[in-house]
Amino acid sequence: MELVTQPPRPGRAPLGEAPVPGMDGEIRRLGTPRIVGRREAVYGIGDPAEHAYFLERGTVTLSRLTADGRELILETLGPGDLFGETELMLGQARMAQALASTECVVYVLSRAALLQRVAGSREAGWWLNRKMGERQARLQQRMETLLFTSAPGKVAQVLLSLAERHGKPAAGGTLIDHPITHQEIGTLIATTRETVSYAFMDFRRHGFIATRRRRTIIRDAAALGAIARR
Repeated sequence: MELVTQPPRPGRAPLGEAPVPGMDGEIRRLGTPRIVGRREAVYGIGDPAEHAYFLERGTVTLSRLTADGRELILETLGPGDLFGETELMLGQARMAQALASTECVVYVLSRAALLQRVAGSREAGWWLNRKMGERQARLQQRMETLLFTSAPGKVAQVLLSLAERHGKPAAGGTLIDHPITHQEIGTLIATTRETVSYAFMDFRRHGFIATRRRRTIIRDAAALGAIARR
């Protein structure tokens, strides 16, 4: 990873400037900002867990490899997410790999700095527990979706989850400002790219979604919600 030495791009907040007050800003102060190139690994399976990472900008995918070599996507992360802290706290080697889906800016936190901050502040401990709890809740919801929901319902659930975390107001609905392919969605919900593409086509035909420049706009969240509950 390359240490950030360049000025921010136009239209983006300067590095180190916390758009949200509180612990996120404190984590930026404690960490070291670095640029990670697209498709570059932040860490790999089996690497020693020496740091945690706070995602400032971009998208990171957490995944594992199955016994037959297939990629199993655990989660896609966006700005404001903390990752890599679980193995750090457990003192274990990396159980998953973290790969930058886009060019990213991450704040690298040493184990000593993170633990010292958490030990010295109830607010910091609460913040860390909340970050870990949020991820656990998302994984639990995903497991329930995989076990009990139809393929179109799984796709609808992914879209609604992405809209909740990465949605921005747009003409006619909510824009999912998060790059994700049909193949990646299929890997998330254990189905094929073709099944995901068929669901997208059906959702567009009914006016539930629209697509624009490789981004999805949710036009009828209620209808998608009904499908997700089937």
